[in-house]
Amino acid sequence: MERHAMSMHHLRGARALLAGAATAALLLGGALGASADPINPATGQIDRARPVDGVGSDTTQDLNNGLAAVVTNGGQLVLGSWDATGSATIQTRTGGATFVRPNGSGNGVNALKAAKTSGQWQGVTLSPSDITFARSSSAPSTPAANGAYSYIPLAVDAVTYASATAGVPDGLTKADLTAIYSASNGQNVALSNGQTYTIGLQSNTNADIVPFLPQTGSGTRSFFIGQLGLSETTLGSAVAWTYTGGSVQEHDGAALAAVPGSIVPFSIAQHVAQGNADALTTLYGVDVQDRRHGAVLHAVTSGGSAVEPVNTDGTLNTAFPIARPVFTVVQFAEISTNANLASAFVGAGGAVYSAVSDEDSFTIEDFGFGSLINRETGVNGVPINGVTYRAGDTTSLRSN
Repeated sequence: MERHAMSMHHLRGARALLAGAATAALLLGGALGASADPINPATGQIDRARPVDGVGSDTTQDLNNGLAAVVTNGGQLVLGSWDATGSATIQTRTGGATFVRPNGSGNGVNALKAAKTSGQWQGVTLSPSDITFARSSSAPSTPAANGAYSYIPLAVDAVTYASATAGVPDGLTKADLTAIYSASNGQNVALSNGQTYTIGLQSNTNADIVPFLPQTGSGTRSFFIGQLGLSETTLGSAVAWTYTGGSVQEHDGAALAAVPGSIVPFSIAQHVAQGNADALTTLYGVDVQDRRHGAVLHAVTSGGSAVEPVNTDGTLNTAFPIARPVFTVVQFAEISTNANLASAFVGAGGAVYSAVSDEDSFTIEDFGFGSLINRETGVNGVPINGVTYRAGDTTSLRSN
């Protein structure tokens, strides 16, 4: 598997590089083609000839699009990443099935399983070659030591709550967020800042805070409520995942802009990438949509101190208290039979973990995530919530 030569100098200068690329994008006035689903650079058309196709998480779709733009084998692009939203259906390969686009981690994994068992996804029978991997922003709910599917750690993300209107308190604790997301509609909740807030649905005109979650099937949804010590059955009646504009989509601030006092969990990496959308289009030719709609990320208080979601240089704060790994999910048995799959994702030497742009900046960091491999020392592994996650590890986290 081929990848561009690495440069520590360009890594340290990534912020300046992105700023320069953003300027170039403005000067080009959109002359460069951009893609969300795989595009053949020679024709500008949808590319259904990539040997390794993936679906699923909104959180990591842009990162995977960037990786798909630079990871090659024998001079040919090998990864095809299909966005969580867009056209209602997709066809990943010529002659393959046309099926409902999987939206979110859970749906991506379910579609992968349907493909690998020649089963049905949303009423359409898939074949094993229709989907090779799923993007997932959460770990499996029921791990199994010898499970048929491997959750391979890809990068580090973190999640905080976001808002787009005045009045939402900054620096809440995880306990505060638990109280908010377990509240009943109209309940008054005292928070750690000494203030009491009415928690309620959009329809409740007395609500000070309106808690939203992303759509069902979202990996961010399951991760966030798990971090708060809640489950789907213990969420409060004040919590909703639809509003007057429709479903609340992952990492999209439209609901926040429309509903005063609303909050929603938001990937910090996604927020960073969306802010760099023009620069990323220039560097990678991918279409990163800025869906923030004015959404602002909030600090979370931990150990008595407010921890900011981003560093002073605008990059992800990997020490944020609600950090998480994000994953590539594959059929474990296919690792030994699919050379393109193995070369891309397996082991610390997998091409995706050291992939870089044409300007030698690391792709993982360019798209707002943190690397599981220390770029200075080469040490592979980052502890998150007491567990060390290693890039390319195919055996530690499996599920059926």
